[in-house]
Amino acid sequence: MLWQEEYPKAIEIIENAYIEAKTANMSSTTMLYVYDSLAAYYSTMSLFEKGEQYAVLARDLASKNGNVVNGLPVIYILCMTYERAEKLDSAAACYEEMIMLSAMVKAPRYLFLAPAGKANVALKQKKYSQALQLLYLAKSYVNKVIVNPAHIIALNNGFAKTFLALQQPEQALEYIQASELLLTDYDRPLNNRYSRNTLSLKAQSLEQLGRFAEATNALKLLIKLTEQAKETTQQKLEQEARSRFESTQQDIKLQLAEEKLKYQQITLDKLAKEGQLQAAYSVIGILAILSITIFALNQRKAYLRSQRRANTDPLTGAHNRRYILDFIAAQLIGKQQNFSVSILDIDHFKQVNDQYGHDIGDQALIAFSALLTEQLADTEYQFARFGGEEFIVVMPNLTLAQGHDFIGNLCICLKSLSLTDKKITLTSSAGVAQMQPGLALNTLLKVADTNLYHAKNTGRDKVCS
Repeated sequence: MLWQEEYPKAIEIIENAYIEAKTANMSSTTMLYVYDSLAAYYSTMSLFEKGEQYAVLARDLASKNGNVVNGLPVIYILCMTYERAEKLDSAAACYEEMIMLSAMVKAPRYLFLAPAGKANVALKQKKYSQALQLLYLAKSYVNKVIVNPAHIIALNNGFAKTFLALQQPEQALEYIQASELLLTDYDRPLNNRYSRNTLSLKAQSLEQLGRFAEATNALKLLIKLTEQAKETTQQKLEQEARSRFESTQQDIKLQLAEEKLKYQQITLDKLAKEGQLQAAYSVIGILAILSITIFALNQRKAYLRSQRRANTDPLTGAHNRRYILDFIAAQLIGKQQNFSVSILDIDHFKQVNDQYGHDIGDQALIAFSALLTEQLADTEYQFARFGGEEFIVVMPNLTLAQGHDFIGNLCICLKSLSLTDKKITLTSSAGVAQMQPGLALNTLLKVADTNLYHAKNTGRDKVCS
């Protein structure tokens, strides 16, 4: 869940595991996993002090039990936490320990991850020769272990960064092209982040080579991906703030639980002496059932609230990118259902923001969302804000021609309305695509996006399919 950026689900799972571990007789290995998960969560949310705290607890537990194999992923989380917190000397020493332990137990996965991680630290310390040596060491293990494509992309980009620092852009570009090849088949929530990192390095390499037109194209695509990532970044920041509150609340709950257990034990001892132990068990049983029921209801309400927040665009109140992609995957893909999608973009939206201010731009986005809500109210169609001024409409049971006509009417309706206080007329461009058997979701969206850009590049205020 963490690697997929499903933070509310992740913390719910981790909290339940932590409470279970604290109230049951768990093995030390299970406890190690709980600490490791907590460390990974807090480190990911940039709460490095708490991440380090749980990672050290897990490492010490593994060391105490001589559990080197299960201790390696724990040490990896600790090393990454040091690195993210910019404790570079501690991170370097941690990765060195990881290299030694990996070699001792012959664990190829960590023999790859440890030097790759230390190379990243060396890069930050500007030790480029050492970084290159470590990257080649990590690369030597790629074919010996199944590695997540994301790690290979990060390794390739590490080479690119190092060669750029050494003023060798040709070699950097070779590794960037290898990353781009992997990214074409890497359909994960973190794809945008790795794509942006790769494009940034590509632009730098092309600039060093004097290929300025190609560098400019790479930067334009980087800007587009950055816009798409804004919404996700905002959600992460909101979740980070919530996680701080949840962390405090969790500590309070655990303290209260421990105090309650102590009080119950004192009460039980007293009742036992008075010969009323059986009655005590009955009373405590009823109270326990009631407490569990109330706790479960509260947890369910909190979960539903977090789900609504995670699936809703905070500005317009419409569904967001995550919701609509889940809707397509769950409701339409694989069910042989005929459907079309359209990506709509408000024309000259940047000019609206520049001339009238972002408040007017926000009004336009909110009104456009309200228009779509009204127009789709009596249909089975769904829409979402896809990012920036882009919206996506999903139209089950519509062919390409039918979808084209429906979106064309929507665009005409938009042009006839005044969406802001400034009484300005806005138009929109749209691209429509139809799902075909065997077509991947990403490909379908790329076709719609390509049609949108054709509409914008051939005069705007039109629909292309």
